Amino acid sequence: MKIITLFAILVVLMMGVVYGVMFATGDEKADMNGKIVGVCLADPQSENNTQNSILVEGVIAGNSQTNNLSIKVNNDTVILKKHGNKRENASFSDLKTGETVAVMFTGPFVDSYPPQTTAKQIVITP
Repeated sequence: MKIITLFAILVVLMMGVVYGVMFATGDEKADMNGKIVGVCLADPQSENNTQNSILVEGVIAGNSQTNNLSIKVNNDTVILKKHGNKRENASFSDLKTGETVAVMFTGPFVDSYPPQTTAKQIVITP
């Protein structure tokens, strides 16, 4: 009985280690990888421009063509900066033209040119 209990504890510990490594390295796949080609700050005086956004040129997952996509950044968007396997919190001001990013989307796409969506997470990659 002691051996079975010990084995069960070891299995649970190993599962915790595997989950921890996956969480720490951010094994989640990006919906788009590309470069920021424009940054647009919200204008509180304008009814049309009430959210920060970035214009990203890159490849959307499952597609081999390069696309431009306008990505809204709101208060729920998580922005991270990747250094090797570590990620640290970042802010909208860290998003600069020329930066390489991996973006995870949330919500629907607006059929416009360029298409628009909202970011769930943006990771600035080296």
